[in-house]
Amino acid sequence: MAKALAKVVGGKALLECLDAEFCRGLERHGYLNDGELEPLELAYQLSQESVELEGLKGWEALLWALRELSISFGLFLTYQDLRKKGRAPRRGARRDSLLVQLPSGKIGEVLVLEEGDEKSLEELADWVKSVQALEHVPIVAVVDKAGVISYYEARAFRKLS
Repeated sequence: MAKALAKVVGGKALLECLDAEFCRGLERHGYLNDGELEPLELAYQLSQESVELEGLKGWEALLWALRELSISFGLFLTYQDLRKKGRAPRRGARRDSLLVQLPSGKIGEVLVLEEGDEKSLEELADWVKSVQALEHVPIVAVVDKAGVISYYEARAFRKLS
């Protein structure tokens, strides 16, 4: 049974709580504020069947939400994987990126790439430098066509001799 009902209005996920404890947990973790649920968390809760979306349930609701909220499937799978591992990811400032606190206490910025995405080494190096300038740890998540995610810590090198 659903713990909350959701609807998408103007690109925002609005939540009507049916289970007060469930919603307090979302608020405590910063996913729910004034009835607005973070879009990636909505997708995650739909995948867990904790939330119903405008009369839709399960995969049908999830796929509709991803499309309406412009969330790539690879980004969702990576978010879901991190949540299942006990992390509390947040949407990053860059398209297809997530922020996550690492066990070291540092913040990791996860760039999500799907198999077949084209990125030049220069683009990746520029991304690594910009993430390191924020004192974050650059991590690349590669999602293959089967949905398997591989994580790589990225580092920039000045010059190899």
